[in-house]
Amino acid sequence: MLGRREVRTDSEHRDGARRLADAIEAHRGGLLAAYEEMLESLGNPIVEGELSLSQALQNADQILTDVVESLRAGEVRVAEAYRSIAWGIGVTRAAAGVHPADSLQASSVYFRTVLSSAAEYLTEDPESFELFGMVALALERSITMRVRTALAGYTSFLLNQVHEAQVNERRRIARELHDRIGHCISVTHRQLELFNLYQNTDPAKASQKVETAQRAIRESMQNLRAVTSDLYAVEPLKSLDTALMNFLSTADTEGVDVRVRVNGDESWAGPEVLDETFLVLREAVHNALRHAAPTTVIINVDITPREIRAFVEDDGRGFDPEKPPRSGGVGLSSMRERARLLSGSLAVRSRAGQGTHIDFAVPLRPEADVDGV
Repeated sequence: MLGRREVRTDSEHRDGARRLADAIEAHRGGLLAAYEEMLESLGNPIVEGELSLSQALQNADQILTDVVESLRAGEVRVAEAYRSIAWGIGVTRAAAGVHPADSLQASSVYFRTVLSSAAEYLTEDPESFELFGMVALALERSITMRVRTALAGYTSFLLNQVHEAQVNERRRIARELHDRIGHCISVTHRQLELFNLYQNTDPAKASQKVETAQRAIRESMQNLRAVTSDLYAVEPLKSLDTALMNFLSTADTEGVDVRVRVNGDESWAGPEVLDETFLVLREAVHNALRHAAPTTVIINVDITPREIRAFVEDDGRGFDPEKPPRSGGVGLSSMRERARLLSGSLAVRSRAGQGTHIDFAVPLRPEADVDGV
């Protein structure tokens, strides 16, 4: 009996490989179900997301196909289709915060699941050690190549996240420099221009302009310290109405009727939200006074428990919002980014010769928080 087995023909060996391949194929569904059940029992986070679980089962199904095809071909084979699914797995798990250790655990679990099942199918044929080895090699090759590709996708996603964070930080710094420091420098420059204009004809008024310029420089220095220390403000904004009036007292509003209305209880909004709202409104008014040559500017703010809704409207020369600014400034983009960071919105309506209207809205609390208000 042993002698006959030792001289087993290639044809008999191929028949054994085909029978094992057919057995694995026949039990494909059970193997995948056992794999999913094992992951659940281990509390692996891969099973918690619908997409990540679907990808894992699709990946496992392709690995089984590689094993079956390797047995039938008599050599280890891995289909090229693995690249797409493996890369997607890496990206999905990186986005979901699944640690690589959990992915390695899943790979190990699947390796043991398939190999144990293959061993059961071969128990009646002790001479099929080579077939068992073929299954192990095919599993190892298919899983290893997929892990490498998934790791590349995982790493690529994280590198993109780092790059995006760096870009966002540069944008934040640009906003802070433009809105907090650029404004103060612009005020200083304008006040010094007015000083030159009045120093010979109205010394008292010229002196006032110098004092205003000095205040703007001091504010600029404070804001610079806040930006460099990664703080948004030295002190949180306590009153939006007061901040707007203080801003207008330093702005060049000569010949312009500026009206400010702040309605509602400012305590419904946090200091940070009020601070960002002030910066958006200040930039809108600054742009109107500097570029639109208006006769009237209206600033209206309505504060409710659910939202801040405001608008700035002027009757100036207007512009085309779809065209890039001629000055190359970042005012509008800065305002939009601040609105977006507050989960709010900013809309601009303007036409040449017909003024400009800017709407700004920011949600304050979820619906459930204000049911009793």
